[in-house]
Amino acid sequence: MKKLLSLILLCFTFTTNAQNIQFLYGYGNNKPVNFITTEVYKPLDRGPLYYFTDFKIDKDGYLEAYTEISKYWMINLIGTSFTAQYNAGLGSDSETAIRIVPVYLVGLSQATKINDLTLSFDVLYRFDKFTDTNGAQITFQFSRYWDNLQISGYCDLWNSGIYDVNKGATVVLFEPQAFYKISKRFSVGVEGRLSNYTLLAPYDNYIMAGIKWNLEL
Repeated sequence: MKKLLSLILLCFTFTTNAQNIQFLYGYGNNKPVNFITTEVYKPLDRGPLYYFTDFKIDKDGYLEAYTEISKYWMINLIGTSFTAQYNAGLGSDSETAIRIVPVYLVGLSQATKINDLTLSFDVLYRFDKFTDTNGAQITFQFSRYWDNLQISGYCDLWNSGIYDVNKGATVVLFEPQAFYKISKRFSVGVEGRLSNYTLLAPYDNYIMAGIKWNLEL
């Protein structure tokens, strides 16, 4: 019960501080799935702070809350930053709760802009508390804005001992999305998720449609 209450508190905290909330419904891993995503991006003086929380709810009532927090500190004027990141979460069904054990990351990030296309590339040292293994991660992010349309996403690649602690496995996570603004506060769009690893199954893939509610303008 205490873990379940902690999960509810975590959901409330990240939702009330969000800049936007996304309500997504789709199909993946042979069953329907619902996602609620909250995002915050703060352009601070020394470098931005970004975090998101995903809430995954399936038709059986399973709830998973997963958070990634990233802080960047600018090193120079050409877009190079030092970054520290933290990933963790909680899961619950009607009777039990589980921890999504933390992952800690530090490294360098390089951002650039080509016309209206924004790109960033992170090279990171990764420590996975679940397996007590360390390794490397590369993260590529992109975004492109038109008048009312935004296409964005990221791709993570890392080596992990999740399958066999004696053998590093390359994990790929790719998540693109496109949203079209229909008013000042609301956008409609689609999101895809493709990965060769998840906590519950060896492959993870979704295609979803939904609404983004912008809380700050």
